[in-house]
Amino acid sequence: MAPPYFSVVIDNYNYGRYIGQAIDGILAQTFPAAEVETVVVDDGSTDDSREVVARYKDKVRLVAKKNAGQAAAFKTGFEAARGQVICLLDSDDYWEPDKLSAVAEKLKDPSVGIVQHYLRDVDSGGRPLANPLPDWPETYSLEDFLAGDFVNGATSGMALRRSVLDQVLPVPNDIFWLYDDYLFDHGLFVARIGNIPRILGYHRIHGANNWAMGYLNPVKLEGTIDHLRRFRATIEPKLQARGLKFSDRYDAVWNLDIAKREVLLAMQRGRRGEAFGKWRALMSRYGATGLGFFRGATLALALVSPALYFKAYELYERLQLLVHARRRLLPEPGAVK
Repeated sequence: MAPPYFSVVIDNYNYGRYIGQAIDGILAQTFPAAEVETVVVDDGSTDDSREVVARYKDKVRLVAKKNAGQAAAFKTGFEAARGQVICLLDSDDYWEPDKLSAVAEKLKDPSVGIVQHYLRDVDSGGRPLANPLPDWPETYSLEDFLAGDFVNGATSGMALRRSVLDQVLPVPNDIFWLYDDYLFDHGLFVARIGNIPRILGYHRIHGANNWAMGYLNPVKLEGTIDHLRRFRATIEPKLQARGLKFSDRYDAVWNLDIAKREVLLAMQRGRRGEAFGKWRALMSRYGATGLGFFRGATLALALVSPALYFKAYELYERLQLLVHARRRLLPEPGAVK
């Protein structure tokens, strides 16, 4: 039996209330149904997820496993998938009906091995949120990534040729939080990324302030800093083998992001002197640049109180005119609209 063109791999854990919508969106695709297989990897759910999936009978293949996290679920899904192109979909997200047709059209370019498209953030009830969208070029190359002119989307907007995936896998076991980033970034060493600047899917946001939650818990924040450093360490050997390196611009934004997290972590652990020292080092190194000065000036609020910094950031995010003005005047890699 010939393999299908697309395999859609859905990772699921206790999202029985949403997974039906995700599956319905796949079954409603305009791309020929005979060329699409759906593989649901249930990561040890304790709700009614498996019962919901079972209702679709032979239209969906269910792979049940013990709970081990998203990265392990996708690994299981990749092994089960038979398609030439693998699409990832979180079980609480869903797609527009022409998503697969648009991806197939983009893949007519043989230099493109990965495709991404816009995702509109929605709340738990499916109501749209005003998330900014990247100003993507037609394609991304490895050179764009190293220059800092690259921004990737999220898991549910990602599709990879099997030939690319086979060269990128396996993802290291200790890289789980940045799983999709790993596939994007390492995939650029193999092929170009094709961008579709259209909203072809919807990414569900749970909770009132997901951005702040990763910063309010010092244990999580310290883990994130360590995770980011381990992630970058997976890329450096590939660059060295090719005689390449990240641009100064990329390094500046990277270092500013790490410094921000370190200042907040030190303050949350009551180490005000350490926090001030890291802030001062940031300003000494990058304060003469526009983005460095902006980051340092706003981060000074955290030296007074992390809570004050988060409140100011929430206000800044609500005032989208300020967000867009800052991004136009002081652009970061992958400037957004």
